[in-house]
Amino acid sequence: MDLVQIWHDAIQSCKQSINDPEKQAIYGLIEFQASIQIIGSDLCFICNNDFMMKLMSEYSPSLYMEISRLLGNNSLGLKLILASELLNSHNTNSAQPVNYGYQGEPNNQSVNGFNPNPTQIISQQNGNLSTPVQQPVPAHPLSRADNINPDKTFENYVTDPENSLVYAIAQKIAQNPGSESYNPFYVYGGSGLGKTHLLWAIANRIRATKPEISVVYIRAEEFIRKFVESMSKTGHVDEQVKFQDSFTQHDVFIMDDIQSLTKGEKSRDTFFEIIANYLDKPGSQLILASDVAPGNLKNFHPRLVSRFGSGVCREIYPPSAETRAAITLRKCKELDIQLDHDVVDYIANNIRSSVREIEGAIKTLKQHIEITGKQITCDDAVKLLSNLVNIDRQVTSIDAIKDRVAKEYGVTVTSMESAERKKATSLARSMAMTLANDLIPNLSLNDIGRAFNKDHSSVHEAIKRTRERISDDREEQSAIYQRLILSLKKE
Repeated sequence: MDLVQIWHDAIQSCKQSINDPEKQAIYGLIEFQASIQIIGSDLCFICNNDFMMKLMSEYSPSLYMEISRLLGNNSLGLKLILASELLNSHNTNSAQPVNYGYQGEPNNQSVNGFNPNPTQIISQQNGNLSTPVQQPVPAHPLSRADNINPDKTFENYVTDPENSLVYAIAQKIAQNPGSESYNPFYVYGGSGLGKTHLLWAIANRIRATKPEISVVYIRAEEFIRKFVESMSKTGHVDEQVKFQDSFTQHDVFIMDDIQSLTKGEKSRDTFFEIIANYLDKPGSQLILASDVAPGNLKNFHPRLVSRFGSGVCREIYPPSAETRAAITLRKCKELDIQLDHDVVDYIANNIRSSVREIEGAIKTLKQHIEITGKQITCDDAVKLLSNLVNIDRQVTSIDAIKDRVAKEYGVTVTSMESAERKKATSLARSMAMTLANDLIPNLSLNDIGRAFNKDHSSVHEAIKRTRERISDDREEQSAIYQRLILSLKKE
């Protein structure tokens, strides 16, 4: 019984049975934010977060009926379970959970050996609530105070379908750190897209489920500061050895914002020595995050950059509109604020480039509510968030880009939107995608892909090829690019 395929087929069947694009998008989001298990005599929907629990209360009946039909079994009970509150030891049969296209263990999340929320299994049939007791897990002897936020876990990480693979890989690493299949793990993407949350989620999961494994997390800026401090102490040679040992003695080394290491040559050399230890020592895990791809790191030795690429390297993409709405609702819950649906939609549709900016917008609205004592209307939100929305950054529209590029290359917009593969059309299409990516930063690769009837991976490859042509000035693409940029900005 392939529950992975059954889950996917059920989602697709429910999507095709309705004509409402919004509800179809919600089903798409559910596929990547929930999973199914058969536990005892119940079909259980495992929800990654509270927002998904609320959605599933509405959408689970139709999914339950379709899954029962596919299973050929309509005698199963129905339960909704929050992933963070599912214990592996409670009534789990041989069926495996469906989670982002792969099978794995159900989530059993606690923080530093203590689960902040009691385990609660919610049944739609009888409303029973059970609270099993968890025993504290002793901390690893090498554990130290750090700035990992214990509240940032996999369960409250709202991921976009476009980022489902990187999310799944992160969970696999947390489940089996040190595996050659995922080592080193390099994740990159723009600021505010959730890279740090993902790193903390890995660290928190390892500390909660594998207390025998030691984890160290540090930001590059803090690494440089601590290195300088060791240099300034008496007997600094010994201090530097101690500084280096304070990282190499751990099993898992996580560094955030490694692009900041360009600021310090000597600290960068020490970092090279530390990660060489993790790359060469069996069973150790190296996890790195950056704003840029490995090839764009400045002042990093090419051999080291090559080592980064020898493991798993994944980009985190900006969230889609549906995911931004889910993130907005999640942040509202965390910040204890209620916003009308039209206000949530306004935030999701206008603050697109960063999850951090979405959180800032919600905090701005909450402050206004606390001061005035009045609920926020959509008109209020437009006024209060005028300095945060991305309108000022949108110097053009994707339709304007299509029109201008089509004229430049002597093709039609229709051909650019089709599957036509003539050289002029392909060049124009790739150039338009690149310009959209550069001039409209709030567009995700999925957004651009929809405008050209392509998927995000095709957009990614097209932009990559175009940048190579521009860099090498092949076929005068650099001059064309600059000319188009100038003309579109004037418009």
